[in-house]
This record gives sequence, C-alpha cells and structure tokens, in this order.
Amino acid sequence: MSLENTIMFSTSPGVVIDRKNTRINMSTTFNRKCLPSSDEKNIETIWDNRKKKNSTLFNGTKFRLDTVCQLFNKETLTFTLNLGLTDYKDFIGTNWSPNAKQILQHGENEYGNTQACMSDAMGVGSLVLTADNRAIFLKRSQFCGEANGLYDIPGGHAEPSELVGKLPMQEIDLSALNEEAVIDEIYNSTLREIRDEVNVPLDSLTEPILMGIARNITSSYRPSVEFFVRCSLSGEQVEKLYHKGGAEEYESTTIVFIALDRIKSLQNDDFWNTMAPSAKGCVKLFQLSEISAE
Repeated sequence: MSLENTIMFSTSPGVVIDRKNTRINMSTTFNRKCLPSSDEKNIETIWDNRKKKNSTLFNGTKFRLDTVCQLFNKETLTFTLNLGLTDYKDFIGTNWSPNAKQILQHGENEYGNTQACMSDAMGVGSLVLTADNRAIFLKRSQFCGEANGLYDIPGGHAEPSELVGKLPMQEIDLSALNEEAVIDEIYNSTLREIRDEVNVPLDSLTEPILMGIARNITSSYRPSVEFFVRCSLSGEQVEKLYHKGGAEEYESTTIVFIALDRIKSLQNDDFWNTMAPSAKGCVKLFQLSEISAE
C-alpha cells in the first residue's frame, strides 16, 4: 500500500476541539515564500494550461495553513491555526506543479522548510455519519480539479471571499479580518460543502468536531482540516436527496455508504483502493480520534 498522506495533527482520544476552543493567528508571514522569477512565471503557465483543459476552474482566494499549536491551561484546551492567504492558481502552480519536488527542495534549501514556497491551500472535509451509522462517500466527477473518478468525503475549502467578497489575494488586508468570523467560516464551510455536495439540509447536520489535519502527499503535502459530523437522516433519505441534485451536483456522479464497523478497518477493504487520498486521511483521523459515534 503506497503512502498517500501523513498526519500533521490528530486530536487525543477524549479531547474535543470545536469552534469554541479554536483560535486563529493570521499574518502575511504565513503566506508562501516567493520562488525565483522564472518559477513564478511558470505558475502562470501551468494555470493557463489547466484552464484550457477545464474551463470551470476559478482562481478564488484560499486560506494558507502554515502551522498549528495547542495549549492546555488547567482543564481548558486552545487550538490555534496559523493562517496566511493564497489562491487556487498558486495551489495548482505549486502543489500540483510538474516541478513540485524542486519547489519542495528549494523551500528546504532556502528556508529550512519544504512547504515554504508551496501554496498549501487549506482544505476542509468531513466524515459524515447518517442516523443509521453509515459514512457518506461521493465519486468525484471529471469536472473536479483533482482525484477525478475516486471516492471522496464531502469537502472543499474555507473561502476568504465569504468574508471580504471576491477580491484578489493582494487586495485583502489580513489584519482587518475578524478572528471569530474566520473561525466561523472554517467550521461553516465544511457544513456548506456537505449541504451543497450531498444535498441535505443544514439543520440535519450537527456541529463539526475537529479530528485533525492530514497532509496529502500526492498534492505535495497539501493540508486539509478534517471534521466529524452527524446527519440526522438515514442513508436511504440521504440517497433520495442526493439524486434530486444539489448546488454542486456536478462534482460527483455516485454516492455510496460504508457501515461504521467497516470504517474502523477500511484499510483492509477493497474499497480503500478506490478512495481519494483526502478521504483516506480523514478516515485515518477518525480512527485515531476514537470519537464516539453514538
């Protein structure tokens, strides 16, 4: 079995991280470092070529996850995400560059950090369990920018545009962003992705519990924050709503449900080989977190 992701952070069993004990530290020092000018120009070339192949791609702004830290103060836990800004063009042009290995090496050589020059656009995803204890997976369509044809969890990105509008990255003042609003956007974005991709109502979903962060090796260690969410609907009810079509129905072609008992040892299952790396990272974090599904 090839290694497709690594765990950047995992919650300890019995420790709950939600929006109430999540903090944000935002700074331009957490933006990616620039590459030599010829490599920066190559990002534009890669982006232009990808857009020719997929006209649906849009260069939206994203949060860049640099590092995380957790602090225990008596019985209180504070979990902090250190965030900068990036955009989808830089993500495609660095994390998915044909020269990604050289970019990683340049970061190591110049900054002592392989990720220093990577976009590392922060993804969000969720293991969603239905009322009858089945996890939801969606087969990604050919319109998706990555992992086409593989089964994935509902997910996407937290969007700075939800807070400041569709401004270019260079015009966003990080210091003006409200910390609580950014935290809410991160947690709300994962609920929106479930709603829009699966076509279930928001009021059927519980508050997300943060399980940890996985790095996708296939996209040059791009980080994704993974959550656990309960849905009050049964698998049968969810499937009926899915086939009615949601706001992002074009992103997937099929829905499947995997029983909870099977999730606990999914690495030994044939289904594992049909899963996107991001889904594998999410499942691993669920197994590590030992979150009660009751």
